[in-house]
Amino acid sequence: MATIQRDALASGGLRPDLQAHRPRPVLWWSSAGFVLLAFQVFVLAKWALGSNFKPTDPGPDALPAWESVVFTALQIAVPVAALVLLYLWVIRPWRRHGYLTTDAMIALAASTVFFWDMVMNYTSVTLFYNSHLINRGAWANGAWPTWTSPHANRLPEPMLIVPPAYTALVFSQVIAILWLLRKIKVRWPGVGIVGIVLTIVVGLTLTDTLVEGLVLRTGVYAYPGGIRAITLFAGQTYQIPLSETVLFGGFALGAIACLSYFRDDRGRTVVERGINTLNLSFKGKQTVKFFAIYGAIHLGFVVLYMLPQQWFGTHSDPFPANYPSYMVNDMCASGAYGHTCPGPGVPMPRPAYNP
Repeated sequence: MATIQRDALASGGLRPDLQAHRPRPVLWWSSAGFVLLAFQVFVLAKWALGSNFKPTDPGPDALPAWESVVFTALQIAVPVAALVLLYLWVIRPWRRHGYLTTDAMIALAASTVFFWDMVMNYTSVTLFYNSHLINRGAWANGAWPTWTSPHANRLPEPMLIVPPAYTALVFSQVIAILWLLRKIKVRWPGVGIVGIVLTIVVGLTLTDTLVEGLVLRTGVYAYPGGIRAITLFAGQTYQIPLSETVLFGGFALGAIACLSYFRDDRGRTVVERGINTLNLSFKGKQTVKFFAIYGAIHLGFVVLYMLPQQWFGTHSDPFPANYPSYMVNDMCASGAYGHTCPGPGVPMPRPAYNP
């Protein structure tokens, strides 16, 4: 036994014959990441090459002049901010070290979470976007196999706001909370794991509620489907369902923050366990590591956000009144006559087949 331990210390780990029998969780996470990325590429490619890749008609209602000015500013500012932050978080460290750091991998994987943005509408419509924003519809019906809610491809995903916002307005919240957490640990070093996790979950729920509350007032998007008992400004077109901010901010973003914060003495995340037992080059291990981080972040959004959100979506109260045509976008295809918005007692149609 002493000989084995000396050999392990000398080589920086266990002997190769013992390493081969150790569990390798990193392979499970990286496999999940590869499968999820392949699925996303398939769906996005099918959407981009299909007949639904076209702007959504905003309908007859006119857009107020002030919103047009705000939209122009946002569609310039958000992409620019995202590019600057990606340079600071990904490109600059890459150039400095010659490889993608763990933080850079997390930032890069988090920036692609926009793929799941529309899943609130997977079963029933609960999310609107303004079709006066630059868009090409959505990668839902006709591109996403098994998608259930009809006409979801008419959701006008804002191309210059939503994808870059997941860096500029979403992942930036994670960075802010991690900065705050470091300050708290300096001031109160005895804070334990429970306190850290609570700080992350509560902090990101609050920041997401604040950020989304501000953007909702601009008319970029709306959450018409919400349970009013747990919704701020319930009944208003800018209402904020707390189910959204808790699941999206507190849980899904919180999982990213926890992944980034909790590391071993070598700076490795929990999903990298077993990576040293792989008989791969440095670049090979970097590839496995990236897919593992990618898998953890995206699988976290599926489990913590997409799946539970379907229950809240199918149990929402009646939509607030007075949404203009460029918000509804003919997506309310429910009820006996096929043009009623979802709500209590309103039949939820299912497609005759799933594309």
